[in-house]
Amino acid sequence: MEDSLSHHGIKGQRWGVRRFQNKDGTLTSEGKRRAGQNVKDMPDDELSSQVKRLNLEKQYKKLSKEDAGPTKLESAKRAVDSASGMLNQAKNMSRSTTKKVRPDLSKMSDKDLRDLITRENLERQYTDLFGKEAASVSRGKKIVDGILEYGGGVLAVGSSALGIAMAIKELRK
Repeated sequence: MEDSLSHHGIKGQRWGVRRFQNKDGTLTSEGKRRAGQNVKDMPDDELSSQVKRLNLEKQYKKLSKEDAGPTKLESAKRAVDSASGMLNQAKNMSRSTTKKVRPDLSKMSDKDLRDLITRENLERQYTDLFGKEAASVSRGKKIVDGILEYGGGVLAVGSSALGIAMAIKELRK
């Protein structure tokens, strides 16, 4: 087998016909335009048509992005943020149900304070006597709190990752 080099020209090119050069070697108007892509050398009408074309392309890209709707990445980020917001609401509801409001002792009389202490002692005694029911509620609450904390951490990491991915996507544009 022989080593050979062959060239068949440019597709559509005819032998002896130059695309951007006259027979005497001077450049055609298209050849001059391609050779000197300098903006200062361009005629005003050609420059304005190029600017108009580029603006139209830019508008088209912008409009086609708006028509396409949100990307999968943006939809996922929105869903994770929404779930994170709901999780935070659930945490706040859980905290608000267990908070004991401590009354302002400076505004209480001695009798009111004694009644409050008596009530707290009675509640403790009740919990000690019938602690099984109270313990099961407490255990359930601990489980729910654990789930909410774990879910919150997972959603926070997911939201951060999606935010970073969206920022990288914007930088690539």
